[in-house]
Amino acid sequence: MIFRVSSTALLLFSTSLAALAAENGPITSITLSSGGLAEVVRKADIDSSGLINMTVPLDQVNDVLKSIVVFDEAGVVEGITLPGPSPLAETFKNLPFSKEDLQSPAQLLSKLQGTGVRLDRAGSDVEGLVLGVSVRDRGDQGQVAVVSVLSQGRIVGVELEPDTEITFLDADIQNQVAKALSAVGNGKADGARNVALKVAGEGAREVAVSYVVPTPIWKTAYRVVTMADDTARLQAWAVLENASGEDWENVTVTLSSGAPVTLKQRLHDLYWRERREVPVDVSAGYVPRADSGAQASLDGFGIEEVRNRATGLARLAAPVAEAAPAPMAYNVASANVGEASEGAVTASFTLPWPVDLERGQTLSAPIVDRVVSAETVSVFQPESGLEHPIAAILIKNETDTSLPKGILTVYDEREGYVGDAQINGMPSGESRLASFATDKKVRVKQTAFPDNRISEVKVADGVLTATIRQRASVAYVIQGAPDADRTVVVEHPKRPGWEFSSPQHLDDTATHHRLKIEVAEGATETVTALSERTLNETYRLVSTGAEELLSLSTRTPEPEVAEKLKELAGLQSEIARVERRIRQLQAGKDEEMADQQRHRANLAALQPGADLYKRAALKLSESETRIEAIDTDISDLKTRQAEIRQTLGDAIRAF
Repeated sequence: MIFRVSSTALLLFSTSLAALAAENGPITSITLSSGGLAEVVRKADIDSSGLINMTVPLDQVNDVLKSIVVFDEAGVVEGITLPGPSPLAETFKNLPFSKEDLQSPAQLLSKLQGTGVRLDRAGSDVEGLVLGVSVRDRGDQGQVAVVSVLSQGRIVGVELEPDTEITFLDADIQNQVAKALSAVGNGKADGARNVALKVAGEGAREVAVSYVVPTPIWKTAYRVVTMADDTARLQAWAVLENASGEDWENVTVTLSSGAPVTLKQRLHDLYWRERREVPVDVSAGYVPRADSGAQASLDGFGIEEVRNRATGLARLAAPVAEAAPAPMAYNVASANVGEASEGAVTASFTLPWPVDLERGQTLSAPIVDRVVSAETVSVFQPESGLEHPIAAILIKNETDTSLPKGILTVYDEREGYVGDAQINGMPSGESRLASFATDKKVRVKQTAFPDNRISEVKVADGVLTATIRQRASVAYVIQGAPDADRTVVVEHPKRPGWEFSSPQHLDDTATHHRLKIEVAEGATETVTALSERTLNETYRLVSTGAEELLSLSTRTPEPEVAEKLKELAGLQSEIARVERRIRQLQAGKDEEMADQQRHRANLAALQPGADLYKRAALKLSESETRIEAIDTDISDLKTRQAEIRQTLGDAIRAF
């Protein structure tokens, strides 16, 4: 079956394909951010109509719309145009047929009722207006679609066979069908958008265009070689990928560290303001409700402190291989590093050579090569539960720029590889501990000595206020290595609100106090850490128990106060004994009263004068006697309780 459209529509279709095929200018520089974005700068040609044409992957359109800028001293940017997010849907929105209707001539003609067509088949043709399409059953030959056409006052049915030619006589319908087919063809490769920047100015010329798009974050891998004079050779290498979808040729690459705020927004999507729908009033108007009668009166009826401390130093401990010293020193070759600069919030490293990197490839290049101060120490971390400290390097950033966080490989200039570590971001002039191995030749034992002594006691209006000096003393006994001196750093956990002191205090991190001591070969040294604080505790003496009063008496520094507290403890203890005895007697009385109920029930069921009646009456009398004795004892105890409470009150007032 032949489907004909006008030659003008085909020309428009080929022109749109040519526009989408426009090539972008070459990339000249890329700045990779640690925030996962890349600033791309590329050359661009402005044609005679003042347009810069670029093909942008669909997943980058939102970021390009957000960030694109043009560097041009001779022109003025007027705007950007590009196909919408759903050009295919927009194309069919106002057409009398859908994308699915283009699958079949019969289906398309059924939607174009009243359209003028010419149908040519087997040397005969029919011109007229489409009435509709039906299906004719041809028995064993299956079914065939039949289009009904109103031609010169007659209704003619034409079977739509493969050799039937259909020509639309209406130029508008021809253009609509051609436009729809073009949109469908473009939609099959709907992975990019042709972006056209309108720039007014001095005609055709070359400019630069910059925009920001997502990219894999670049990583940092450090190499450090420790040397004998408390220095180390520090090299930083950047690892990056070309995930731009196009090859880099002679591109200037800059790496930017820091913590940028990165946002995205779907600027290319369509958003419609929601409007409140006002319903059409179809009600019958007000209708008075039916009376249900008077209602009866209803008067009288009714109707979590979390504590979260972050660990400041990351650790990656691995055992040190006890290998023989290498026969030669590790003389690391110098690295070709480019320019480094420090900005207000970022540090930038520009590679010193233009980069050629095919799409999908990875590049690792040095960005720092310096000899810096680096002291090898053994770091003991009590919360680890280990008896051995961790070998670490205290590295100082003596470069002019901040160094990003990354993984670090540690070499010794004589022994070679000794371990790995991870290191956090390090501003210029600051130091970081990089822990890389367990120092099994050194042992540390810690012992705590808590002390909660009362320094002062005051009593007013029956309330005792104790000023308590809490002390937490810890001794770290360090057994040094048998074959070499060690510098040991103890990271003692901070206690918020406590004052800290130690003769070996070095400095503080956000979560720890650092203590430093030199331990000679085979020697044993002790590091002490003292944390202190003062707090007040209050006790209502009339309600404080005997055990707590005795505890206070042992902790108070004043003997006279201790004796008074012991006296109060004795009185409280006696009151407790009396109360306990009263409860026991009351429980016995309750049992006797339960027995009385049973005896009275027996008397009611027996014949007066009978032996069983007399026996039950006797038991009831004996129970009454016991209850009277219990009541007497309880009364005496309550009297005693009142006397003791009076004595306690007098003692408290005289405290």
